[in-house]
Amino acid sequence: MTETMNQQRSTTELLKRYATLAYGAFGTMMDTGFVVVGTLLVGLGISVVLGGFGIVGQLTDITTGAMLGSALILGVVGMFFLGVAAEGPLGRGRRLRGFALWEIGIGRAISGFLVGLGLLLIHSFIGGFLTELPGVLERGSDGIYAAAVAGMMAVPLVGVPISLLVRSLPDAYAWGRRYEIPALFLVWVIATMVLL
Repeated sequence: MTETMNQQRSTTELLKRYATLAYGAFGTMMDTGFVVVGTLLVGLGISVVLGGFGIVGQLTDITTGAMLGSALILGVVGMFFLGVAAEGPLGRGRRLRGFALWEIGIGRAISGFLVGLGLLLIHSFIGGFLTELPGVLERGSDGIYAAAVAGMMAVPLVGVPISLLVRSLPDAYAWGRRYEIPALFLVWVIATMVLL
């Protein structure tokens, strides 16, 4: 009887442990991915306004109303992604104490893939609505697609190992551990821009 209770207790503790890891890893990757997409869309909205008024480059194939409307849509959607990311504490992954480095790495790699898959679903959902709208909005949709592919490929293969390397810095360089999440963000952004 006692042995059965001990097994149930150990199984419950193991499930709680990995649920904590999954929550922390997925939350960190979702927040990071949403910051990437939000930054990209807000930046694209600003560049549309600047190009529409001829300040940077020139957008000749779009009317002023369509240009302002497209910039507004891109900005609002981008700010939505940034707002969702701001509501979740981005640094929660740094609080994953008591886990081996390989456990955190596997959790983040799987979570990065899942976040990329979610962004891919968002891209496929909004793709059908953009056929009659200005091409600038399709460029925003392409940005979401690029961030999705980067999250599924580059982040698990390059971003997660770099962030774990930063996380495992020796105590002499403990100040550098705070750049673990920014390193992950930087890899995600660079991979997105390369794919875009």
